[in-house]
This record gives sequence, C-alpha cells and structure tokens, in this order.
Amino acid sequence: MSYDPRRTPAWKRMRRECYERDKARNAVCVHCGQPIDYSVKPSSTDSSYEPDHRLVVERHPELALLPENVQPSHRRCNRARGKKAGMNNLGRRTRNWSKGEGC
Repeated sequence: MSYDPRRTPAWKRMRRECYERDKARNAVCVHCGQPIDYSVKPSSTDSSYEPDHRLVVERHPELALLPENVQPSHRRCNRARGKKAGMNNLGRRTRNWSKGEGC
C-alpha cells in the first residue's frame, strides 16, 4: 500500500482546522452551491461537511496537507466527484475562443 497523507495526525489536525474555517464562514458546497449542515458531525450524513481536495490526492499527494487545496463540500457531492480532476475555477466558457468565435 502506498503512502496516503490522509492517514496521518497532520491530516486530522488540518481537516479539523479547515472545518472550523469553513464553518465560521458558513461556507456552502463548492460543487452544488447549497448550504452545508454544520450542526452534525462532519462526514456523518449526505448533507454534512466533508473536506474536498481541489487537486486530488492520488495525483498530487504533495498538496494533500495544504489548507489552500481543501474546499468545503457535502459528503454526497465529494463522493460523487470521486477521483475526477477538479474544476480549474475559471468558470464556464461562454464562447469558443480557440476557433475565433469570441471576436
């Protein structure tokens, strides 16, 4: 089995810190935009908080313990996303600029 930084005490501390950060901001799920239920234990229900890595740990283990790489999500949304690459956070493309349709 390969090294997984999410099985370390450092990850547990950072997960708790990210939860507190996101709860204080009343942050919504980055995937669906709906409120997260911060009144229940993290990862305990589909609508509860679960930290989501923007850049997935399997491809970027060196970023696993950076709070900047962790974003708030519902357990349901995070698990539905799975190991797929995260969005680039640039938004939706409105025109196909590569084909000259944006001019």
